[in-house]
Amino acid sequence: MDMRVALYARYSTGNQSVASIEDQFRICREHAGRERWHRYLS
Repeated sequence: MDMRVALYARYSTGNQSVASIEDQFRICREHAGRERWHRYLS
């Protein structure tokens, strides 16, 4: 099955940094790669 996904990351507290958002996207991209999903956005 051809699965297309969109990645979404956000700040949840004032204590997070830009690196936190980048880390969220990195983790999502890695997971999508393992699942062989096609990223629609990001």
